[in-house]
Amino acid sequence: MSPEEFDKNLKITATALRNYANNRYPTVAGNIALRFINGNFRAGGYQGSSFKKWKTKLIDTGALRSDNTYTTQVAQVTLKNNRPYAKAHNEGYEGTVSVKAHTRNSYSKTKVGTGKFTKKGKERTKTLTTKSGESKVKAHSRKIKIPQSQFMPIKDGDSPVLKNAITRAVSRDIKELINK
Repeated sequence: MSPEEFDKNLKITATALRNYANNRYPTVAGNIALRFINGNFRAGGYQGSSFKKWKTKLIDTGALRSDNTYTTQVAQVTLKNNRPYAKAHNEGYEGTVSVKAHTRNSYSKTKVGTGKFTKKGKERTKTLTTKSGESKVKAHSRKIKIPQSQFMPIKDGDSPVLKNAITRAVSRDIKELINK
């Protein structure tokens, strides 16, 4: 290879690496981070330098888990969750909150015959829950303490597991670019 060919190949590789770092890397890192967050939800804890199991269950409807997204800028990725309670769960919260005035319903359970009978002739019943009343609740404040149930990295280097996964993927991609 002549010096001119070497210089040409070096410029092409440098351009490809710059393009990868600015454009492709944020998407690769964002996808790996989303898989990492979903893995934390599956495991029921955070995979940081050590595994921290959550004290409370975070999945009820799946809205918190499904609202994890990322945005990309040049050579940068930002993880986001737009749920209003996401930060409180991820970082923990202790403080006073305001509760608006509202109506609280009360319910009662009654047993109702189904019209079907057992072999002994006794009628089968099912339990129905019905609204039996309501009461007004005045606006007030209350102290709450939400324990930290981290599912998303808070700062850089927060999780060696995530860092290693991104490093492996980026190293593999860079080797492909250099060996072309």
